[in-house]
Amino acid sequence: MKPVRLLIVDDHEVVRVGLRTLLGKFQSIEVVGEAGTAAAAIAETKRLSPDVVLLGIRHPDGNGFDACRQLQEMATDTRVLILTSFADDDVVS
Repeated sequence: MKPVRLLIVDDHEVVRVGLRTLLGKFQSIEVVGEAGTAAAAIAETKRLSPDVVLLGIRHPDGNGFDACRQLQEMATDTRVLILTSFADDDVVS
């Protein structure tokens, strides 16, 4: 079975590095790239065609929800998982 190709998108580099380090330990996951903005997420998804985009909610150039909508329209075979550390339900609703 081939590994799941994953793109990590978060505005904090330390979060991206931590996720890459953690998830890179699994043979079933191949981290193919990282992005720190919504625009970079879209560009990297076009370039890399990942199976999954792990997408943070806040970005300096927009929010993850808008980026998710664009990714779903653009890359219909790519799945998007929203990543957040916010405990406030109002942020994610």
